[in-house]
Amino acid sequence: MQFRKRSREEPEINLVPMIDVLLMTLIFLVLTTSFAHESALKVELPEAHPTRPLKAQGIHIVIDAAGDFAVDGVLVPGTERAIMGALSAHAHGPNTLVILYADRKAPYRAVVHALDAARRLGLGRIVFATKVHQAS
Repeated sequence: MQFRKRSREEPEINLVPMIDVLLMTLIFLVLTTSFAHESALKVELPEAHPTRPLKAQGIHIVIDAAGDFAVDGVLVPGTERAIMGALSAHAHGPNTLVILYADRKAPYRAVVHALDAARRLGLGRIVFATKVHQAS
C-alpha cells in the first residue's frame, strides 16, 4: 500500500468579513455618541418666590407620590384616556386654566400623562403649583 503525500494548503484568513464588522461597529459608535451631548444638559430649576398668589380658578389635577390622580377632588385612574375624560368634563373651553399639583416624588410618567392629556384637549394654559418659599 502506497500512501500519497497530500499537499498541504496554507490556511487563509479572509479579511473582508472582519473589515465589514469593524466598519459597522465604527458607524454604530459614531451614531450613538452624537446623541450623548443631549443627556449632558445641566438643568437648574427655579425656586418659587411669587410676588402674589395665583387665584385658583380652574381645573385642579393632583398627583401624589404613588402616581395616583385626582381631578377636582375626584379620583381618576392613571390612564391618559381617563384623565382626558375627567378634564373634558370640567373644561369650559381652550382658555380653561389647568393647575397641576404634583408631589415632589411623583413619577415623571404621571406628570407627562397629565400634560399630554391637557394638550390633546387643547388646554394650553397649564401652571404648576408649588409651595411658597417662606423667608425666615
